[in-house]
Amino acid sequence: MEQERLLSPKQLGEIVGLSPAQIRALMNAGKLEFVEVSSKTKLLTMSGWERFRRRATKVKVPEPDCSGATSDAD
Repeated sequence: MEQERLLSPKQLGEIVGLSPAQIRALMNAGKLEFVEVSSKTKLLTMSGWERFRRRATKVKVPEPDCSGATSDAD
């Protein structure tokens, strides 16, 4: 079994396009899982990022047009 690479907030941020501070804020808010190696060392994984991304992604469904207007597309 292959072990997943552990990443620092800076490394993950560089991969996903966020600052280390934004990554830490997600960790502190309990939205992004991490491994606490020590009180000052917290590391992340790409699979943890992917789980966060799936949970955080919202898809807006367009509302049906209820105006009663019709279109002439002849």
